[in-house]
Amino acid sequence: MRDGAIVIDDADGIIYSNQSFLDHFSLSRGDVIGKRLLEVIRLPELAELAAAAREADTPLEKEIRVIYPEEKIFSCSVSLIETEEGEPAVIALIFHDISEIKKLENLRSEFVANVSHELKTPLTAIRGYVETLIDGAINDQAHNREFLQKIDKNTQNLSALIDDLLQLSSLEARRGLEPFAEVELGQEIDRVIETLAGKLKTKAIMIERPAPCRLFGDANLIYRALLNLVDNAVNYSPAGGKVEIGCRKAEKTMEVSVKDQGAGISAEHLPRLFERFYRVDKARSRDQGGTGLGLSIVKHIMEIHGGSVRVESEVGRGSKFTLVFPSR
Repeated sequence: MRDGAIVIDDADGIIYSNQSFLDHFSLSRGDVIGKRLLEVIRLPELAELAAAAREADTPLEKEIRVIYPEEKIFSCSVSLIETEEGEPAVIALIFHDISEIKKLENLRSEFVANVSHELKTPLTAIRGYVETLIDGAINDQAHNREFLQKIDKNTQNLSALIDDLLQLSSLEARRGLEPFAEVELGQEIDRVIETLAGKLKTKAIMIERPAPCRLFGDANLIYRALLNLVDNAVNYSPAGGKVEIGCRKAEKTMEVSVKDQGAGISAEHLPRLFERFYRVDKARSRDQGGTGLGLSIVKHIMEIHGGSVRVESEVGRGSKFTLVFPSR
């Protein structure tokens, strides 16, 4: 039985415990048997639940949160068990760990709230400019084209967000993936440079390439991860700067790095960079059309490859993102 279980007598003394209960609470049998319920789990609400079940003579259930030895959430079911005639009934308490379910529910709620906010931002801007044009600005030769350009930009941002959401959903479901094969990194760098050609020319950014390098994985996913990292590097590098793409073989891994000459990222932001919708500079990111999902997509791509992604950065000295692939 994976759920924890204990039985208490009419004085709330614990007369039985299964191993799962002991494991959940990091206890030994000697810590439990013969002890009162409140001595073992210091939650008055649990003792009150047991008393209510005894009085009502009906099963009851309640969600409880424990902090020690680690924070967990349990769905606790309490039932009255009849014993031999003339003996007082005992109470069985079953502890079902729902910590992971609650965590996923919270993540889902946060994700929905973030998506709603991110969708609303460009839609609000589009609606505002459309209403302004309808109210007469369409005939304002000095501003109507500017308003239409801003509508177009926000439409592109909205489209990019939807594309990234679909990509993230596909990655999480592990759908549509081709079998892994040998991938020539240089070919994927060519694709990235071709995709970003206009931006590279506008900012006069030079791409420094590595020596020939082969990886084992999904070419399209490697391209997507590399594109996200190089695009970010170009966005945050100064005009006339350089983005370095490196590749090296470690003892048991292949590492592909993308290094920029940007302003760098302060240390407190680094642990959260790969969270969905996390932005170091929200205003600048949105202004450049960022969706806040690019690095999360990179993380999922690397998980699919059995690898990881890490970041090194220092304010004023740029950032370096490294894709770590298992060696074949």
